[in-house]
Amino acid sequence: MILHLLIAVIFVSAAVSIFRISQIYVDRRLAFPTHPPKAVLTNRPAWMSDFLAEQIVKSAQPIGLHSAFDRQLLLDTANALKSNPWIRRINQIRRVYGEGPGDTIEIDCQYRAPVALVQWGDYYWLVDGQGVKLPEQYAAEQLPKIMFGSDGRMNVRIIEGVAHAPPESGNRWSGDDLSGGLELARLLCGQDYAEQIRIIDVSNFGGRRDDREAQIVLVTQFNTQIRWGRPPSAKDGFVEVAASAKLAALQNIFRQDKRIDAHQPWIDLRFDRVTCPE
Repeated sequence: MILHLLIAVIFVSAAVSIFRISQIYVDRRLAFPTHPPKAVLTNRPAWMSDFLAEQIVKSAQPIGLHSAFDRQLLLDTANALKSNPWIRRINQIRRVYGEGPGDTIEIDCQYRAPVALVQWGDYYWLVDGQGVKLPEQYAAEQLPKIMFGSDGRMNVRIIEGVAHAPPESGNRWSGDDLSGGLELARLLCGQDYAEQIRIIDVSNFGGRRDDREAQIVLVTQFNTQIRWGRPPSAKDGFVEVAASAKLAALQNIFRQDKRIDAHQPWIDLRFDRVTCPE
């Protein structure tokens, strides 16, 4: 019995030692890469430039060597992404096998899509549809590269005339004027006839300069004006025609004249009949 017990103890000790040695081998040789894991974006949206994608990856790129079983690495990557203003929500972060165990970190997020460039002073900042200020700022000479895609179509428009200064990146830019401008920017997005509209001017929002003039004015590529009026969601619809009627009027003008301003220095969409200089 003693002999059998001694053999069993030796066998169990040997098995434990072999398991431990195998575990160390896996941790150090197989699961421990020779290079830091590479971060990749799995659902990069079509609007995201290569430069921005590289910036996001760089902000989440781990430094140093980490075991494939290191869960803390995933937590650290998630924390780094949470502080990035471009990230709306993190869906999933995981380590996968690329050329070796755990050598790639896949990042699946929802991103803040830029909707407009908001002017303040001499600079322009990107904001998303909820008015959250994104990190990028541009000077006037940089605008053409940002406003238009490689196909020449409009990517984002300018909103100018806001009353409140910009917040820190990642925070919502306050102001009903900006909210109204963004609402109109979303309404115009994707409309072929709106490609000629460059600027949404909200400097008279709420009639703060002149309550008889249009609260929102659209400026075209020809430096002409389309006097839009109240924001699309305004409740006092009896004062001006509905936003749908204004859009239909723009579409009809563009169909007839191939210019959204009807070749006029200004047109006014606020009332039942579109008006222009006599």
